[in-house]
Amino acid sequence: MNLIKLEFLKLKNKTRTWLGPILVFWLIMIAYPLTVEFLKDKLEIGFYSVLWIAILISMMLATEDIFLEDFNDGALEQIMLQTSSYSLLVSLKVFTYWIFIGFPVSVLSFLMSFGTSENLTASLMVFPLSIISSYIFLNLFVMGNALSLNKGSVLGAIVSMPLALPVLIVLGKSMTAIQLGINYPGFIFLLLGCLSIIIVTVPIVVSFIVKAHLE
Repeated sequence: MNLIKLEFLKLKNKTRTWLGPILVFWLIMIAYPLTVEFLKDKLEIGFYSVLWIAILISMMLATEDIFLEDFNDGALEQIMLQTSSYSLLVSLKVFTYWIFIGFPVSVLSFLMSFGTSENLTASLMVFPLSIISSYIFLNLFVMGNALSLNKGSVLGAIVSMPLALPVLIVLGKSMTAIQLGINYPGFIFLLLGCLSIIIVTVPIVVSFIVKAHLE
């Protein structure tokens, strides 16, 4: 519980870290209807593709310096020496970032979906997809950021993006299922299955990667 409180306090004081990705997401979604004037009566045609990409980008930005500050000031090394389960701390850190960034982005996704499509049922179906996908993307980019620690965020994005592409494909198929009214729960369970594997394996992998950086 103390670890969660500590991570919350640290992130709360770094306003730019959590507010920046949310604002980027908001700007992308606001810019979409302004740049497709010929689709002004059918904005939903390309809306959901832009939505998933906006979530992906915001989660990528959210993890840009998730370990860098602790690495530079030596706190990361002290944490590694003092705790026997650094993977648990990674899980708590990812959860904290998701609470501050992923969940607000998911709520905005629902609001933007409803405002664009004026379809409450479809928007309610989009909401859990946004929640699950944001958590998946966050974990994947955390792993990429760990790999590129102190080497620049571009490398982390390059490593993580191929892993995120299958999730984007599933999200696209999910929207087709919503529009046709077929097998929507199947895609939810598929994403939940992926998330259940990722939230267990990624913190373990990240802890080994960070240890390798410190040695």
